[in-house]
Amino acid sequence: MASSIFSPRRGGNSILEAVGQLRSMGNPQAAFDQMYRNDPQFRQFADSMRGKTPDQAFRENGMDFGQVRRFIR
Repeated sequence: MASSIFSPRRGGNSILEAVGQLRSMGNPQAAFDQMYRNDPQFRQFADSMRGKTPDQAFRENGMDFGQVRRFIR
């Protein structure tokens, strides 16, 4: 079952917007830490993906990691 973090939600938050926030802050670890502390849905998602490769995580959620990789470059 795909995580709802991969789907647009009210307020426009989605994984692609989260990636955009990580890029714009310039410090991905600080952005991750902030989202982890402040967004329970992101925290649950991050915990469920722990130990998985990016390809596994995206595939489990119905996405192609290659497409996301092109987006963040």
